[in-house]
Amino acid sequence: MISNNYKLTKTKILSGLQCHKKLWYDFHQQISKDNHSIHIGNRFGEEVKKKYQVGYGKFKDFTGPFDSTKVKDTEEAINSDNINVIFEGAFIYLDTLIRADVLIRKKNGWELLEAKSSTKLKSEYIEDIAIQSFIVKKCGVNLTSIKLIHINKDFIYEGGDNYEDLINDTNDITSKVILKEKEVSSYIKDLIPLAVEKKSPNISMGDHCNNPHTCDYQSRCKAIEPKTNITSYEILPWCPKKLKKYCLEKKIKDLQKVPTDLLVSQREGYVQDYHKIIQAAHKCNKPWFSPDLKNAIKEFNFPYYFMDFEYVNQGVPIIKGTQPYYRLPFQWSVHKWESIDKKIKPSDEKPFLEFDDQDIERRFVESLLKAVGENGTIFAHNAGPVEISILKKLKEKDNCKHLVDKIDKLIERTVDTQVLVGENFYHPKMNGKYKLKEIIKAIPSDVSYEEKDNIAGGTEAQLAWFILTDNKTLKNEKELQKKLLTDYCAKDTLALYYLVKHLMDSYV
Repeated sequence: MISNNYKLTKTKILSGLQCHKKLWYDFHQQISKDNHSIHIGNRFGEEVKKKYQVGYGKFKDFTGPFDSTKVKDTEEAINSDNINVIFEGAFIYLDTLIRADVLIRKKNGWELLEAKSSTKLKSEYIEDIAIQSFIVKKCGVNLTSIKLIHINKDFIYEGGDNYEDLINDTNDITSKVILKEKEVSSYIKDLIPLAVEKKSPNISMGDHCNNPHTCDYQSRCKAIEPKTNITSYEILPWCPKKLKKYCLEKKIKDLQKVPTDLLVSQREGYVQDYHKIIQAAHKCNKPWFSPDLKNAIKEFNFPYYFMDFEYVNQGVPIIKGTQPYYRLPFQWSVHKWESIDKKIKPSDEKPFLEFDDQDIERRFVESLLKAVGENGTIFAHNAGPVEISILKKLKEKDNCKHLVDKIDKLIERTVDTQVLVGENFYHPKMNGKYKLKEIIKAIPSDVSYEEKDNIAGGTEAQLAWFILTDNKTLKNEKELQKKLLTDYCAKDTLALYYLVKHLMDSYV
C-alpha cells in the first residue's frame, strides 16, 4: 500500500476488457447513469454487511466514496489484532484501486468474499474477482480462500426484515481465481495508457457492445459511424447463424443483396417468411399489411381496453411471500375505447400505482378486474411473456385464489398486439423491431418517447420503484417519480390505441 494515486479501478479494467473505446469514454467523457441494478446491488450489500457483522468479533466498515485515508485505514485494520472483518477495504497497486466487499480473518490469513446480486456463479465473475485478489495479495495480504456470495434464488421473504437465508455463500472459487490472476498485470499494463490518450480508439460497433454488459456509449458510437443509405441485413429479427455466416463470407451488408432463398423464416407469433416481407418492404419503402388482417380484427369486440403492466425484479424482496427475482407488478394503466366513432385521450386513463404495500398483489388484481369489466377485448403488447405471465403467477397467490376464475376470463379476453403486428403488419420505419416504441414511430400518433428526463422504458420504471421504496428519498422526489411513472404507463396504453386504430384504418 504505497500510494493513494490511481488511474484504474476494477470496474474500469472490466470496461476496457469489453472494449477499449468504452474505457476511453470512462476516462474522458464518462456518463454517470443511475439504474435499478445498482440499487439491487446496494440493497444486497447492506444485507451482506448485516450477516457478517455478527459472530466474527470486531469489524471495520469503510463503505462510502473513496478518499485518501481509506488505504491507510485498511492497512491498519489488516495489521490490527482485534479486527476480524473488513467491509469495503481499499487497496492500490500498479495505479489500480480495488474495494474488497468483505475480508474475514482466518487462522493463517484472510478470506475474500465478493458479493454479487445474481442468483448464481457466472463465468465473468472469475475475471472480476481475480483482479481484486491480485491487487489485495500484491499489497501484502495473505488470502487463504476466495468465495463468491450471491442471492439464494429459493429464498422467500416472510416479513419482519428476516433475510437470514437470502445469502448463498457456498461457492469457493479459490483455484479458479488463482489461475486467472496471472493475466491481471498485463490487463493493467495494456489499459493504463488509455487514461492519457487524447483520441478515442477506432473501434467499430459489434457484438461486444452488449457482451457481457450493455454499453452506455452506443449512441455516441452510432452517431460517428459512416452514414449510409443501405439497410443492413442485421436488422432481421432472429437472424439465423447460417445467414450471418453467408453474409460475412460474401462481405454482404445490404439487406437487398441477400438472396431470397436464404430468407426462409418461421417463428411463432410472426407471419410465414417474415424475413422476406421485411426485405420487400424496405425495397419498395412501403408498409406491408396481411390480407388476413381484416378477418383478424373482426374477431375483436368493443369496448376495447388497452392494458399495460410495470413490474420490478426486487433482488432483495420487501413484499412478504415473494422471492428475489419474482416479477412483482406494481403498476397498471388502462385506456377504454367505447366504439369506433369515439376518440380517447390521455386523461381517459385509469391507473393503479403502489410500491410496498404488503397486499399489493391482491389490490393490483382487484382494481384491474374492476377497470376492464367483464366484456370486450383487452389489448396488451408482448402480453404473453409479461401481462399474461404475471396474471398466471398471481393466481397462485393465497390472497388472490378467490379471483382465479375472473383472472382466467381476463386472460381469455387478452390479445397480444406484438403477435397481431408480427402476423399482419410491417413498416420500414420499424427497422426490424416489433417493440411498441418502434412501431409507434411508423404510424400516425400523438405519442412520443423522446422527451428528455421522462421515463422511456421498463428498466427506468424499475429504477423509479427503487427510488420510491428508498427511505432516504425526499418527498418531492417521490412525487416526481410517481408522476413520471403515471405519464409513462398511460403513454403505453395510448400508443396501443393508436396502433389498433391504425390497423383498423388500413382496410376501412
